[in-house]
Amino acid sequence: MNKKQSEYLAQKKIYFVVCKIREKSSLLILLVCSYIFLVFITYFSYMEINGFSQFTLQDFEIGKVADRDVVASREISFVDESATRIRREARERLVTAVFRYDREISNSMTNEYTAFVEFLESTMQNKSNSQQFLLQVQQQYPGIIDKKQIEALFSSSDRVGILTVSQNIFKQIVNEGLTAFPDEGMEKYNQSDIELVHWNNDRQERIEVPKDSLLTRGDLRTYTSNALVLIKKNPSMTDTILTLIKPFLKENLVYQADESEAKLESAVKQIVPVMLIIQKGQKIIKRGFLITDESYNQLEALANSGVYIDLHHFFGTILCLLILFITACYVFSKSVIGTSTDTRKAVMLIVAFSFIFILVLLLSRIDTFGLPLDLAVFIPMILVTMLISVLVDQRSAVSLSFLVSFGVLIASNFAVIPALFALFSGIGGVSVMRITGKRIDLVKSACILAVLNPLLFIVLYEIQPGSTKDALFSITVSSMNGFMSGILVLGFLPILESLLNTSTSFRLMEFSDLNSPIMKKMLLSISGTYNHSIMVATLAESACREIGADSLLARVGAYYHDIGKMDQSEYFVENQTSYNKHLDLNPRLSATVIRSHVKQGMEKARQMRLPREVIDIISEHHGNSVISYFYNEAKKLNDSADPEDYMYPGNPPRSKESAVVMLADVVEAACRTLEKPSVPRLEKFISELINKKIESNQLDNSELTFREIGIIKKSFVNILAGYYHSRIEYPNQKDPDFHESGVKDILVKGKKQ
Repeated sequence: MNKKQSEYLAQKKIYFVVCKIREKSSLLILLVCSYIFLVFITYFSYMEINGFSQFTLQDFEIGKVADRDVVASREISFVDESATRIRREARERLVTAVFRYDREISNSMTNEYTAFVEFLESTMQNKSNSQQFLLQVQQQYPGIIDKKQIEALFSSSDRVGILTVSQNIFKQIVNEGLTAFPDEGMEKYNQSDIELVHWNNDRQERIEVPKDSLLTRGDLRTYTSNALVLIKKNPSMTDTILTLIKPFLKENLVYQADESEAKLESAVKQIVPVMLIIQKGQKIIKRGFLITDESYNQLEALANSGVYIDLHHFFGTILCLLILFITACYVFSKSVIGTSTDTRKAVMLIVAFSFIFILVLLLSRIDTFGLPLDLAVFIPMILVTMLISVLVDQRSAVSLSFLVSFGVLIASNFAVIPALFALFSGIGGVSVMRITGKRIDLVKSACILAVLNPLLFIVLYEIQPGSTKDALFSITVSSMNGFMSGILVLGFLPILESLLNTSTSFRLMEFSDLNSPIMKKMLLSISGTYNHSIMVATLAESACREIGADSLLARVGAYYHDIGKMDQSEYFVENQTSYNKHLDLNPRLSATVIRSHVKQGMEKARQMRLPREVIDIISEHHGNSVISYFYNEAKKLNDSADPEDYMYPGNPPRSKESAVVMLADVVEAACRTLEKPSVPRLEKFISELINKKIESNQLDNSELTFREIGIIKKSFVNILAGYYHSRIEYPNQKDPDFHESGVKDILVKGKKQ
C-alpha cells in the first residue's frame, strides 16, 4: 500500500469517526427530548385540577346512589359553611347593642324641669284662685299640662310636697336614663342585654346591663308608683306627678346604630370558621350508598380545592424515570446486546416505551382501573414486544420488556402487579414468536397467547386475590389482549415495515422471491450476473447460518448486490459473449465504469425501497478496495497513477452479513477460474482470497472473529466442492472452453483485488 492509499484510508477512518460522533449526538438529543416529553406528560397526569383527576362534580347528586368510590388523594381542609353560619349567627346574637348616656340632654331636662317647678311654686304663691293659676300656667307652658291636673295640683293641700317629690323622681329618672328602642335594627343583636356607655365621675364606662332594666316611657307609671311607695308617699299622687314630669322627659339613653353596627362587624370578623379535614385516602363517596349532604359537601370541597400536585411524589417519579433512561442506555449498548443501536432503532424503542408509559399513566388515573389487575389486563405489552421482536430483534424485545415493566411500575404509582403482568406477558409474547417468514405464524402465536395470558392472570390473582373487581371479566380481557395483540401485529406490521423500511423476515421473504419483476429482468438482461448472484446468495446464506448471522438478510443482499450492472451489463465479463469492450477504453475509464455499478445499484435499491440493511450490503460488497487489474494497467502507462481513481466508492463492511456477502462474491467469481477444482485447491485458493481481504483492512469493521472466518471458509469449500464435483465424461464430450485468460477476465470484472 503506497502513501496515497494510506492517506485515503486515514481520511475514511476520520469520516467514520465523525459519522459515529454525529449519530451518538443524535441519539443523545433524542433521549433528552424523549425524557423531557415524558416528564411533561407525567406532570400533567399528576396534576389535579379543582381536585378532580378522575371525575367531575356533575357526576354526583344528593340523594342518588353512588356508582363509584371517591377517595381523597391528599389531605384537604375546608370550611364547614353550615356550622360556620350557625357560629356566626350565634356570635351576632351575643353582640349587645350600644346605648350611650347623653349628659347634654340630661342637663337640659333637669334645668327645664327645675325652672318649671320654680315657676309653679312662685305662681301658686302669687295667685289666690285656681282660675288665675291655670291661666298663668297655660300662658307660660301652653298645652303641656292637662287642665284638670293643674286645678287638682292647685287645690291640693300638699301641693308644695307634690312638686318636691316630682322633682326628686324626675332627677332620679334622668340619672337612671330614659330610653326608647327602635322599631328596626335591634333584632340582630342580643335580645336580653345591651351595652351601656355612661359617665362615672367624669370617666366613661361601658357595662352590659339587662335590656329589661332600661327605663322606657311605658315603664314610667310603674316606676313612679314604686318610687312613691319607697318614700312612703300616697300612690294616688302618681297621675299628678306623671302629668308634671312627662312633658319634660326625653330619652337620654340613645341607641348608637353606627357604633353597634361597627361592633357587630368587628365581632363577625373575629369569627374563626369551622374547619373540617378530609384525610388522605379517606373514602368520601362509597359505591352503592346514597350521597348525603355531608358527603356532597366534602366532594364539593374537593372540587373547589384548586390545582394541586404532590411535588414529592412527582420529583420521585421523574428521578426514577431518569434512572430508567440511564439504565436503558447501558442495556441497549453494544457491550450488552452485541450490536450498536442506531437512530432508527432507538426511535422505535423509545416510541414503544413511551406508548406503554403514557397509556398506563393515564389509565391509572381513571377510577375504573383502580385495582391492580383491572389495570394490568389492559396493558398492550404483548403487542409492543412482538412488534419490536419483528422490527428489531428478539434480544432487544426482551430487554425492552424489563425496561417497560419498570416504566409500568413507575407510571402506576409503584403498583407491583401491573409491572409483573407487563413483564411476563411481554416475555411470553417474545418467546412464542416464531419468525419463519410466514405470516400465519403470527396467528398461531396469537392463539397461544390467548391461553397464556389468562394463566398469568390466574397466577397473579392467586397472589393478590382482591386485586380485581370482576375476575371473570378480567380473564376474558386478558385472553382478548393476547389474541388481539397477535392479530394487530399482523395488521400493523406491513404498514410499519413500509414506513420504517425495516428488514423484517417477512419483508425479506417478499424481496427474496425470484419471480419478482426485478429478478426476472436480471435473468433476461444480465443472465451471467443473475447466475453469479444466485450462487453468491447460496454461499452467503449457508455461511451466515453457520456463524449465527442473519442468513435471510445475506441471501437477499446477495440477490441484489449487483443490480447496478443492469444499465451497462456488457462491460462485465460474466455477461460478455464475444467482444470485451474494455479493450477500447483506457484503464481509468474502465475502472470508472466498473465501480459505477455500486452507486447505480444503491440508487436502484432506494427506488425499489429496499431495506437499509440490504442497501448497505450493496454499497459495501466491494468495500473501498482498489480495482487492482486496471490500476496495474494504468501504472504501466503512468507511474504516477492515483489509486483513489481506481477505488470502489463504498465503505468496508460494517456487519457480518455484509462481510460474508463480500467474501462470497469474490470467492464465487474467482473460483470460476480454477481448472479441475479439488477440495485442497479450493481450500487454499479461498484462504488466499479471504486473507487478501483481511490484509487490505476490508473486514476490520465487520465484527467477524477469526473463528467465524474459519467457519465461513469451511462453508464455502463445502458448497463449492459440491458445485464443482467431478462428472462422468460422455463420448464426444468436449472440455469446457474457458477463456484463455480467465484470471484477467475476473480482474476486469473487478472481483480479484
